[in-house]
Amino acid sequence: MRVVAVLVGVLAVILLVALVVAAAGAAARRRETRLSAAARWRMRHYAQNGETVVTVALTPPDGRLIEEHVVDRFPDGDADWEHRFLAAREEAELRAFHLNADRPEISG
Repeated sequence: MRVVAVLVGVLAVILLVALVVAAAGAAARRRETRLSAAARWRMRHYAQNGETVVTVALTPPDGRLIEEHVVDRFPDGDADWEHRFLAAREEAELRAFHLNADRPEISG
């Protein structure tokens, strides 16, 4: 009889742990879905290995990087750096505008 009571207790604890893990996983998935829906495409640029990289990046409000597409990459010392940067920036902003047209509206 005592063995059955111990087994029932152990099974109850295992079931409780499984329910808590499932609830935590569901909450994390809901949060990730909300952040993904709130994400927007934005122009982004940075220096990497002596090059300037201009991209269009999908980022949620918390600033994480979900996805990134390189628009242009050119040497920092390029004689035509300013022209290339402005052209790449304009292209990235145009792409972001069109990519955001398919994103859901942000409410409230």
